[in-house]
Amino acid sequence: MDSSELAAAAVTSLVTALAGASAAAVVNGGGTALTALVRGGLARSPRGQTALTALEADPGGPGARTEAETVLVGEIDTDPDLRTQLSAQVDFSSRSYRDAVVVTGSRVSRSHISLGPLTVNNTAGGRVLAGVVVVLAVAVLVLALYGVRQLVVGDDTSAGSGASSQEPGHTNGDGGGGGAVLTDAQISLAMPQRSDLPRNWTYFSDSGIQAQPDGCRANGNEYEVDGGIVGKDYKIARFILYACPSEAAARAAPPHMAEWSGFDGEGTTPTKLGLPKLGDESTALAYAGSSDRTIVITIREENTVMQLQYKFLSNSKADEDEALARARMAHDRLKSVQAGTLRP
Repeated sequence: MDSSELAAAAVTSLVTALAGASAAAVVNGGGTALTALVRGGLARSPRGQTALTALEADPGGPGARTEAETVLVGEIDTDPDLRTQLSAQVDFSSRSYRDAVVVTGSRVSRSHISLGPLTVNNTAGGRVLAGVVVVLAVAVLVLALYGVRQLVVGDDTSAGSGASSQEPGHTNGDGGGGGAVLTDAQISLAMPQRSDLPRNWTYFSDSGIQAQPDGCRANGNEYEVDGGIVGKDYKIARFILYACPSEAAARAAPPHMAEWSGFDGEGTTPTKLGLPKLGDESTALAYAGSSDRTIVITIREENTVMQLQYKFLSNSKADEDEALARARMAHDRLKSVQAGTLRP
């Protein structure tokens, strides 16, 4: 598959995800890692960020899609690692979709559910009957999948079968809600990498994984643009992840996360930004410093919190859009790890 074909397939995955119609994602979440890669690739350059913003605003717009594909082709041609990762994820998503049940308008295809001999005439009554059959087929499939899960997993309420709510790698069982607690390896993998950022960004520091008094485990890493040369384009992106034993602990985590890294203006009253909601809940705040501002975007996804502290920014809308693009990238990466599509 050449660069243009690969870019077209990758952007198509992002477009269908934005439209909420990804068959592979419905079946097994397979599209999450691919869309994270596409977002990361586009967010590497101002032109790509503009294309991504336009695509999110109008997923069906041919102009936005063409521009996104053009930008992604350039990234693929200059980054062999990105080509390899995209190729693997495109292949994975296409295989997931190949076995999916697809409903398009009045047609049902790729279904392996046997309904026996059935003839539906192309009349108004017949089309209603066809719709009822589709609903029943989906219901049968859901019940079958639930039955298989019960056989494999068993009853979570059985005495002695539940794992501790604070044990990494196991599903929370303390009533606090949330999915599986991330292991140390998953925490490290969920942190944004140098390859997720534009080419002129460099690695700055990594805190390492640290246990917190509230039972959460935290990690943080930091990147800077232009090699630390202070000037118009100098910025720092600090990502902080809190993996908690429950949703309740995750909801209470943001105040503790603020203690990790100081920034100019942190003691001032922040301005709430009107950015789109991400995850189960999110906040976007701007802190005005003496000569610049810091945007802090905090996202909770189940029992894990990802925070971006984006420093040395102007008051421009472009910097707000850039901060949102970085936060989306980090959120997509976290979801990929939680879904198991990005593994250590």
